[in-house]
Amino acid sequence: MIYRWRRPLLGFLFIYVAGASVFLATGWSGDSRLPSGAQAESSPDADTKFYKLVFEDFEGTKRSFNSFAGRPFVVNFFASWCAPCVEEMPYFQRLHEVRGGTIQIIGLAVEGLRPARNLVQSTGVTYQVGLDKSDLLIEFGGVAMPTTAFVSKDGELLETHSGIITYEDLLSRVNELFDG
Repeated sequence: MIYRWRRPLLGFLFIYVAGASVFLATGWSGDSRLPSGAQAESSPDADTKFYKLVFEDFEGTKRSFNSFAGRPFVVNFFASWCAPCVEEMPYFQRLHEVRGGTIQIIGLAVEGLRPARNLVQSTGVTYQVGLDKSDLLIEFGGVAMPTTAFVSKDGELLETHSGIITYEDLLSRVNELFDG
C-alpha cells in the first residue's frame, strides 16, 4: 500500500496529543518562578514593560495594561478549544468576586472573537476580557495553554504558570505574591 506511513504517524500523533493533554491537565508544567534568592535581569524599563503592552477588548477598543498601574493583576490566557482553560474560568470568576477590590483579573483569548465571546457568556465571567492579537502569551512567558501570569502593582512579572490551576492554588499564589 502506498500510504503505509499514515498508521504510524496517526498513532504517534494520538500518543503525543494524549500525553500533552495529561501534562497540561495535571499541572505538571508548573511555575516559571525564579529560584529562591535569584534576581531577574533588570533593565531601565523592567518595571513598566508590561504597562506598555496593549490588548483589544471584545468591542474592538485597544486597552493598555497601563490602566491597571498601581494595582496587582492576574492575566489568564484561554481558548474555547482548551478543556483545562474552560475548567478553570470559574476559579478566576470566584477570585474576581472575592478579591476584585484589591487585584484585577484579565482574561485574554488566544482565538477569534466569536468563540471567545461564546465561552465568556456560557461561563458567566464578569471580569475584564479581551483578545490576544499580538502574542501577549509569549510576552508574559507562556509556553502552553492555559497560562496564568501574576504581575505586581509596579508592573513586574512575578510568576507565570502554564497548565491548569485550581482555585486553592490560585488563591494561595495571589496571597503569597501580592499580600507578601
